[in-house]
Amino acid sequence: MFNLFNKQSKSLGIPQKKESLESLWRLTKILMENLEFEDVIYKVVNSLLTELGYLKSGYRIVVLSLIDEKAGGLRRIALSETAEARRATSVSTIPFEKIVIPFSATNNLGIKVLLTGRPEVTSYWPDILSPPLSKEAALTNQKSAGIQTSMVYPVFSRGKPIGSLIFSMVKEYKEVTEEEKDLLSGFTDLIGLAVENSMLFTTLRRTTAQLEVANQKLKELDRLKDDFVSIASHELRTPMTAIRSYVWMALNRSDVPLSQKVEKYLARILISTERLINLVNDMLNVSRIESGRIEINPEPVDLIKLVKDIVDEVYYSKSAEQTIQFVILEKPTPQVFADPEKLRQVLLNLVGNSLKFTPPGGKIIFDFFSDGQTVETSVKDSGVGISKEDLSRLFQKFGRLDNSYVAISSSGGTGLGLYISKALIDLMHGKIWASSEGLDKGATFTFSLPVANRDILEHQEEFKITAKGQAKGLEPVAI
Repeated sequence: MFNLFNKQSKSLGIPQKKESLESLWRLTKILMENLEFEDVIYKVVNSLLTELGYLKSGYRIVVLSLIDEKAGGLRRIALSETAEARRATSVSTIPFEKIVIPFSATNNLGIKVLLTGRPEVTSYWPDILSPPLSKEAALTNQKSAGIQTSMVYPVFSRGKPIGSLIFSMVKEYKEVTEEEKDLLSGFTDLIGLAVENSMLFTTLRRTTAQLEVANQKLKELDRLKDDFVSIASHELRTPMTAIRSYVWMALNRSDVPLSQKVEKYLARILISTERLINLVNDMLNVSRIESGRIEINPEPVDLIKLVKDIVDEVYYSKSAEQTIQFVILEKPTPQVFADPEKLRQVLLNLVGNSLKFTPPGGKIIFDFFSDGQTVETSVKDSGVGISKEDLSRLFQKFGRLDNSYVAISSSGGTGLGLYISKALIDLMHGKIWASSEGLDKGATFTFSLPVANRDILEHQEEFKITAKGQAKGLEPVAI
């Protein structure tokens, strides 16, 4: 902004007469009826003439100009709709809306009032139109409109100038009463506030509209991304599953003796293929969860039985050579109301996570606690633990903590297991959290789920609808 424009305005006085206050009140109501900028600026110039008594008081033209930083000057914004105004613009060499008084034109009264904070009076239109109009062109406009006197007032908002108001009349300045001056002073203060509010409102509305359009585009891009991930995952999973099956058969059911080197290569292929399949499955699960294309089918589940099945599966497939000890603290535990397949996936993720960070000879303990309303299931390991700083990063997408503690297993991971587990637990109306006393102190992952009591079973269908409420109108697909 033109640096001289930061001067504080000089008080122009507050109207004291009853009639002036009533006029200000009427104008306030008119300006507050609509906050759209285009509506407000034209209501300003036309309503001012109405409140000034227009014909009786001799006022014929009101012009509102506002600072335009991009144009580098004071731009004409609104002109009163009167015969005199139309005659002036009809002979103007420059269209009204293109008239911009440059900041450097300090002799122009529009710029001058912004610098001094005081109103100015002239009977010579070149004082308010030059430049950009020539002296001759400005006088032609004035003569055509039949104007004798013009008063220029600065318009301020929050102590800073934002523009000017020009009141042009068919009488001499000496005929202007103190009551009129009193009213004009009050008008300019009110107009500053009204224009500022309307500009903010209109900017906010337009920005909101732009954000809505951008948000819709982002939603469409997100949907396309989810569709791509889903399709690509399906297409990748089929050939990779076939590769894994053939490699496994080559290693375990081959009729042709394999050399030690070939067996080593095939074993590496099998491990890498399983990693890729796990990655594809995780990406597919995340896509379905985030797009809402997931179905939760809850039923009473025996947690201890499910944990035993998972331990048997994991122990014989992954941990026999690691000599990891599994301990299940069996105790009377009520059944939980959950989707058994989703719950199985959560437990497999938690166990796999513990195996990854627990050294050979370590221990993984399963414990249960119920308050009658929920059941808490904890998976506690004797692994490398988690620092306090990293606890807050858990359950986030790609939230791997490899910089904080080193995995014992070299199998790596996608960083999606805990994120998927939390999403599934949330869908089953449960909670999940983690705790650790620090590095080398092990970690405990705990989730709680509602007990499958009579009340929940009686409202089983409502529970399903609530769990699938994130489906966003898409056909649910089971993971």
